[in-house]
Amino acid sequence: MNIQDLMELVDDSHLVLRTLEKSLREIDRRALNAMVLVKRHGSALAGYGVVAQAFRERATFLTKSGLLLHECIAPLIQAHMHIMQNRRYLVIFQTMIEELDRKGKTSPALENTRMNLAGRIAIEEGCALVILKKVIHAAGRMQESIAEQEYIVTNGRIEAALSIDSGAPLVSVSREMGQAVSTVAQSIRSYSKQLERILHESGARF
Repeated sequence: MNIQDLMELVDDSHLVLRTLEKSLREIDRRALNAMVLVKRHGSALAGYGVVAQAFRERATFLTKSGLLLHECIAPLIQAHMHIMQNRRYLVIFQTMIEELDRKGKTSPALENTRMNLAGRIAIEEGCALVILKKVIHAAGRMQESIAEQEYIVTNGRIEAALSIDSGAPLVSVSREMGQAVSTVAQSIRSYSKQLERILHESGARF
């Protein structure tokens, strides 16, 4: 991963977490609004009450997945920062060795340092790959939860359409829920594609 890819990953990671946080607040607020409507109309909207409760529960799961993602991002960034720094050192040592070689000289100590540094980089790349896979796993869990949310949104719209007396308010709430979920889904899909690309590029070096 070069510095440009790293900065893009940092920016996209913060963006997806901010999007998730904002959308989850919106989801929870709309679900609460729906439950207020359900309580107001009693058993007539009992079916939608189940939907709204399920929606809030899945939002809680999404929050936990987002926390897992957040916990993995910083170590991943730090790992790649160390790798890039050590690669720069490796280039310096390699240049020094080549310069000595042109002069017909050798430096066993310098060569030993270069080899140790190359080994350290290989270990760090392996650790970074493990962390990256954890991030991808967290993003995958979020995508699964979002897919379940989208299914619940569909059920909510059906229940709202069947609610003759309060159908219009519930239809509006369901639509807004769907928009919030769609925003998260789009953000996570784009982020996951970036992670998979980084994984593919990292795997190519092993």
